[in-house]
Order: sequence, then C-alpha cells, then structure tokens
Amino acid sequence: MSGVRPYTVQRLRGGFAIVWYEGDKRHRRQLDSNERVNAEAEARRLWEAADDTPWTIGRIVEGYISHLAKSDPPSLQRRKDAWKAMRSFWGNVEPAMIDDEMCIDYRARRPVADSTVRYELLLLSTALNWAKKKEHILDRPSIWLPEKDAYRIRYLERNDFEEFYGAVKSPHARLYVLLGVYTIARPSAILELEWSRVDFERRQIDLNPVGRRQTAKRRPIVPINSELHEALAEAFEARQSDFVIERGGEPIRSIKKAFQAASKRSGIKATPYTLRHTGAVWAAEAGVSMAALAQLMGHDDDRTTQKHYARFSPGYLKDVGDKIAKGRRRR
Repeated sequence: MSGVRPYTVQRLRGGFAIVWYEGDKRHRRQLDSNERVNAEAEARRLWEAADDTPWTIGRIVEGYISHLAKSDPPSLQRRKDAWKAMRSFWGNVEPAMIDDEMCIDYRARRPVADSTVRYELLLLSTALNWAKKKEHILDRPSIWLPEKDAYRIRYLERNDFEEFYGAVKSPHARLYVLLGVYTIARPSAILELEWSRVDFERRQIDLNPVGRRQTAKRRPIVPINSELHEALAEAFEARQSDFVIERGGEPIRSIKKAFQAASKRSGIKATPYTLRHTGAVWAAEAGVSMAALAQLMGHDDDRTTQKHYARFSPGYLKDVGDKIAKGRRRR
C-alpha cells in the first residue's frame, strides 16, 4: 500500500476489508473490526502507516483539508481555493526547509493583497499544527506572516454597480448579482440556495438549508424586494433544477469567472463578496439601523456591523460633533 491512493472499506466474509487499486490491479485486506465505524478508523490507520511517501507540505495540507471535510465547515471551500493557489510553490517543500526567508519570498511572488497571503500562510501554519499533533512530523517550523491590513470595505457606488451589472451577460450570473446585492448573503449561501426555500407568497428567502446547523456565519431569513421578486419569478418559470443559480440544469459551483469577465468588460472590478458589502453600505446610507442590518447579514449582534458600516449612516456621530461645538464662542 505504498503511495497515497484512494481506498474503500467494503463488506467481506461477514466483516470488512480495505480495498485499493494499484494501476488496474485490485488489492484487499481483511480488517479485524466488525463495526463500520471501527473498520473505517482501522483502515485509515493502516493506510497512513503503510504510506511511506514523505510528509511534504502538499501531503500535509491535503491531509488536513481531507480531515476538515469530514465535518464540512463553512470555510472548507475557501481553504481548498487557497491551497490551489499555493500548491505550485509549497507542494513539494519539506517542512524542515521552511524559514522566514522562504515565507517572505512567497509573499513577494504573490500579486495579491497582504491579507490574502496572510490567510494562505495561516492555512499552512494550521496544517502543520495538525501534522505535528498527528505525529506525522516531529518539529513544526514557525511561519512568518505579513502584517494585518487595515480592514477596508470594498463596495460599489450605485453608478459603478449599474455599469458592472450591464456587463454581466449570462442569465444565471445576472440573477446572482441581484441576489447578492439585495439579500446581502454570502456567496456560498446564494450558490447553495434551492427553490424550496424561496417563499414567493411571503416574499422571503430562507438562506439556511434544511439540516445545516447555524454557525458563526449565520444564514438568516431575508426579504425579497420587487425587482428581485420579478427576476426570481422569471427564473422559476425557466428552471431546470432544484437550484436557483444553475446553468443547463446543473448547479453552479463558482461564479468567479462570470465576475472576472464582467469586470473586464465594464472596467469596474467586483467580486461576489463585493456585492455583500455593496448591499450593506447602501442599506446604511438609506438609514437602516445597525440592529436590523446585523440581522439581515447574519451577525450575532450589531458590534461587527457597527464596526464596518455605521460610518455610512447619514447621522453617523453627527450629534457628537454638534455637542462638541455647542457653547463655543466664535470671534
């Protein structure tokens, strides 16, 4: 069983066996466990013990992501995307080779913001912690991180939004844009939305799938305004699957390419997450309370909302400025 190869646990002689392929040749080995859960754990231990390939960064991060996939956290897809961008640099690196200079060199090669590189290197650091805890490596190198960026809200002014929206061509992407700006939902919540959770009569959308536990990134019930209602009704009539955002009857896993194309055509740079910020800023500018906006955004309380969006409210700290000036005698 040398090398990392896929395997399955199958029934065999009243118990279980681990089954794997090397080329076209099938191999199997009887397991001692007679319960499925125990057999899975036994197979996992056998597989890891029999794999004599070195624990490179590639093997460590992919092993860590596979470990995370069992609990399917909301951050899983983002971590997969981050590793995809990191793999060419880090994949074949031995942990013992990592030092500050290598991390700084990686930062210099990545044409992205410090915050993105910081997230990627934190993923590397967390994966190394996991590998050490599992005793796959003896020593865990320290990971240099770039300084935290000052958090900036990236949103579209209304004119820029219209320019961008006009450059979005495909129907599924246009519907996504309206959902993004009017529901202020996170991209994953929109892509996973099914028609069964769109209530046309009450004009509401339940962003949380049945069976999904609410996490720190809450998925609330949000309203449907008139423009979005019309767009959803039209899409519902033409639907080919259970998913709201679909193409040719298949759900869309990522909308990034459509955004990149529209950004190029319009000259207005926007990402799926830009729409969440855009809708929140517009709501604050219109005088929506931070408590109501927090509820719409799925924040547990309005402290996070206040921190990022309160300054866009028309009356932001206005009374404080007036009180400071009160009673001053001008010469």
